[in-house]
Amino acid sequence: MIGSDLDKKIKAAAAEGEEAWKVIGEAPGVKMWRVEKFKLVAWPESDYGCFYKGDSYVVLNSWTAPGEDKLNHDLYIWIGSESSQDEYGTAAYKMVEADDYTGGVAVQHREVEGRESYKFKALFGNLTYWQGGIESGFNHVEPTVEKPNLFKVKGTEKGMSLSQVDLSKSSLNKGDSFVLKASADKVWLWNGESANPDEKARANTFAETLCTEGTVVVLEEGSGDEECEEFWAYLGEGEVADADEEDEDVEEFAPLLFKLPAGEDEEPEQVAKGEMVKIGFVKECKLSKDLLDESDVFLLDSGWEIFVWIGKNADKSEKLGAFSKADTYCKDDLRTVDLPLSLVKSGWEPSDFNSFFA
Repeated sequence: MIGSDLDKKIKAAAAEGEEAWKVIGEAPGVKMWRVEKFKLVAWPESDYGCFYKGDSYVVLNSWTAPGEDKLNHDLYIWIGSESSQDEYGTAAYKMVEADDYTGGVAVQHREVEGRESYKFKALFGNLTYWQGGIESGFNHVEPTVEKPNLFKVKGTEKGMSLSQVDLSKSSLNKGDSFVLKASADKVWLWNGESANPDEKARANTFAETLCTEGTVVVLEEGSGDEECEEFWAYLGEGEVADADEEDEDVEEFAPLLFKLPAGEDEEPEQVAKGEMVKIGFVKECKLSKDLLDESDVFLLDSGWEIFVWIGKNADKSEKLGAFSKADTYCKDDLRTVDLPLSLVKSGWEPSDFNSFFA
């Protein structure tokens, strides 16, 4: 009877026993808990926005729309880069439990250290990452060694792409901006001499999200201050290439829509790719909302964020497996591995989800 009305009532009753959920529905505002050995412990309000890298957290934001008294809820789980699997799993379970407490109307989100959504960041203003964390329910997790990564930012405000490239000096070119992350406190932004202002601005924003424990070092080709031995040591031998294709030729990521399967071993099925639609006096890349079937579960890859939409009449097994299947989809590609992930339900879609549909 998993997924039945009785099952929902049982889960709701179990949620009644979680002291953390007693504050749900009281008033608008933010509440935060840390996972400590399979349990939730209230996080001190003075430390809201501060996270240990070795831990997982649950965050609740309750809010009212202008002119309305009804409380809306966003539930987040935040996963530290050194958090253990059991902490991640407990946070995900508790988020679902809290959603049951709200009557199933909350929007659920997964946030990963260093790649948080603007919506999540706005709850705190600034995010602070601390080293360490509480011991996991199974074992203490040692910090992972970070691997250097090099990213290329290319395009204009009409279309911008972010891609990972080989860690090599020959991957650089004179026409684009590049971000090298060696660790949380060692991030460089290198701008080719012909990089345009849009590329520089987007690359700077991206670099700042990666540099959580220091200050981004900005290097400008041809300015005389681009010499930085440590930066070039990571890139090794090679030559900086000339500018490649025109920035104006870069297209904005077209949103992709997939239907998530019920079977464990089945792959998501792509059902549509965004097409240009005239909205007023401009053209925007949109999907048709008619594609969303109330009997199924869909995944929307917007390029910078992942959404899972659950239809009202979706199969029970599809509903139960939606989060794990979306998590698997994210892990299959370096671009998507740490993107924000949100679960939305038919009839309760947030505006940022609806913005991708005509």
